[in-house]
This record gives sequence, structure tokens and C-alpha cells, in this order.
Amino acid sequence: MKKKNFYSLGIMSGSSIDGLDMSLIMSDGKSTVKIIYNQYYKFDKIIKEKISKTIKYFNLKNYIYKKKLYLELNLYFTNVLIDKLLMFFEECPIHLKDIDLIGLHGNTIYHNPFEKISIQIGDSKKLAMKFKKPIVCDFRQRDILNGGQGAPLVPIFHKAIFKHKSLPTMVINIGGISNFTYIEGRKLISSDIGPGNVLIDNYCKNKFGKDFDYEGKLSKKGKILKGLLNEWKKKPFLNYSVPISYDNFYFKVEDFIKERKASHTDILRTLTYFTAYSIKNSEKHIPKSPERFIICGGGSKNKTLMNDLKKLLDENKIFTAENFGYDSSFIESQAFAYISIRTFINLSSSFNSTTGVKKNTICGTLISPEN
Repeated sequence: MKKKNFYSLGIMSGSSIDGLDMSLIMSDGKSTVKIIYNQYYKFDKIIKEKISKTIKYFNLKNYIYKKKLYLELNLYFTNVLIDKLLMFFEECPIHLKDIDLIGLHGNTIYHNPFEKISIQIGDSKKLAMKFKKPIVCDFRQRDILNGGQGAPLVPIFHKAIFKHKSLPTMVINIGGISNFTYIEGRKLISSDIGPGNVLIDNYCKNKFGKDFDYEGKLSKKGKILKGLLNEWKKKPFLNYSVPISYDNFYFKVEDFIKERKASHTDILRTLTYFTAYSIKNSEKHIPKSPERFIICGGGSKNKTLMNDLKKLLDENKIFTAENFGYDSSFIESQAFAYISIRTFINLSSSFNSTTGVKKNTICGTLISPEN
């Protein structure tokens, strides 16, 4: 008899280069989801620099140099993973021996669905041997090979935890890139939207020496530059067909901020509002106005951005994941724990309406410790 519920650990580091999110859940990979334990491990300066350097050179044609950088980073990153996993298992209320599988979504180095390539770091074989557990990895590649965008993959998890029998719901995840999931009955529609925190974060690093705008306190001091905002509203990506996916490095601050005499605070304020505007703009891709918007991801902590969303959308319809008992910061790591279970029991996690894939696709590769 097949096991009904599984203990699955999801590891997510994505493309933001800030740290590792780890979430242990218990789920059947369908409708039952119980969050057991979440933990975040911040990257130190060394690994941030190594990842950033590798990403930079992955856009160059010197394949030998890229391969050398990648192999060095993969080994270093995997050793960091092992150290943090050992810490996690010491703190976790469920013993390692009772955990059924681990889902690894390592930091994204390169993502281009048009080239049919999506590369994340982390040696799953080494992890499988070290912890004697099945590892699910490489979540995006099979979707891309089947004609999909390779992202977003979390909508099936959004549906599991946020579905309501009668209320059309739009889940907005604001990470480096913003994406949406529309849920209504059996309908499940999703796509990346555009820049979430990526432009805000990069501008903060360049002009304020800060990794991000904590609670939106910096942008709150500025004013929206209407002329600049109107220029950005003409950006072609706002009218692209969906579903579509973007690499974090698709959007560059220098493409938005040319030579302009304006205060850094005002430009940051305008970037924040534009992020909210692009989310509002995505409503045109869904069949019905949602009865509720559920905001998750790091952007939900930015109070200035949240206030902009309340003005552009219906304030009474806006919620965060916390309103439903989930931590916004760990939705994606929980999602990859959930998707890993679906992979393990041969259930699809991406669909034509979520990634544009030609056929329903089981996402991820299963690495067995025995092999």
C-alpha cells in the first residue's frame, strides 16, 4: 500500500542571492498540507560574491570559463547546503529518519525558456548520498523541454492552500519577479508579471548601500515622478502574452533609469509604485475580477508597496498569506516540498494554463540514494 502522507523538506534559494529558505511539510501532494517547520539561513558575503560572479559570466560565450566557475560554485554551494541542512535537522521537530524526501531548488544561475535552458546550482547526488534520502531537483527543465516557460511552478501549491469553493482568487507572489496565480473552481491560470523586488533592491544597493528597502521606509519619503512613471508604462513587457517567465536579470535598473536629475528617494518611490502598477496591469489576463487578492513573498513586507496595491486594487479584497496562517516568506520553499511529493507519486505540477507547457508535466528529477 502506498503511503498517503509524506514528510517533505523543500529548499529554495531562487535567484535573489540572499539565503536559503527551508520548509518541512506533511502532505499527500493533493489537498492535505500541514506546515511543520520553517527556517531561513542567510548567505554570507563570500557565497553571494561567488554566485553573482558566476551569473555575470554565464552571459558570456567563454564556455570553458563558465563551466569552471559553475563547477567550483556548485561544490561550494553544496557544502553550504550540507552545513545548513545539518543545522536544520538539529532544530527540526521531526527526526531525519522520518523524513521521506527532500526537494532542492538551488539558486538560479541562468533561465531562458526560449533557449530551453534553466540552470540551478546544488549537487543533488551528493545530498542523496549524504542524507540517504531521495532528492527531487531540476524542477524547471522538463517543463521547458515540453514547450513551457519553466515558471511559475508554485500555482498548484497556491491552489492547494488558498482555493475557495466560490471566491475567484488571485495570489500575487512578489519575489525578485512578481507572478500571479488565478484560482476559480477548476481554473488555474498563472504567469510571471514583471519586476517585483528586483529593481527596488538593486537601486537600494546602488544608491543607498542597502540590500533592500526595509518595510518601504526609504521609498515612503519620496514622491512619485509622473513623467518617469508614464515612460515606464510604455514598456513592451506590460503587453506581452501570458504565460511568460522572466529571469531576475531580465530587468536592469539601467534600462529604467537613464540620465535623470531627480532625487534617489523619488526614483525609488516611483520604482515601488511601478511594481504595484504592473501587478494591477496583470488583471487583464484573467477572466473575472477576483474577490480576494492574497499577497505573499518578500514584497508583502514592503508597506509602501502594499499601500500602493491597496489604492490600485480594492483595499477590502487585499490579504496576505499570514491572514490564512501561512508565512509569506516561506510559500515557495513549502511549494517545492509539495511539488516534490507530486513528483515522487507521479502527479503533474505544470499545465498549459500555468506555464504554457504543451501537456501536463511532472516537474523535477528524482535522485535515489541507492543510485
